[in-house]
Amino acid sequence: MTAQTSKVVLSLDAKEVDLLKDGVNFKKNPSNGKCYIIYKSIGGFKACKNQCKHQGGVFIKDIEDLDGRTVKCTKHNWKLNVSSLKYVNPPDSFQQDEL
Repeated sequence: MTAQTSKVVLSLDAKEVDLLKDGVNFKKNPSNGKCYIIYKSIGGFKACKNQCKHQGGVFIKDIEDLDGRTVKCTKHNWKLNVSSLKYVNPPDSFQQDEL
């Protein structure tokens, strides 16, 4: 079995955390340019890579999303509910890896 290691992929100071809005937030790591999605709610935070598991497209805000939880892939319009990290379109297809 391979040992697991931890790695910091994005670091936010207290001020940056305070500036996150409730719901979906896109954040870029200034040192390497990689982008992440942070979902803020009363229950805490969830984070994942801004990269679709289907074919690697990036996510953008879904303008049809009324509850502020869903992002849409730019390649094939797959939709991800960031609060649960489950893909909703197509349903039951993948689950995004939480960071």
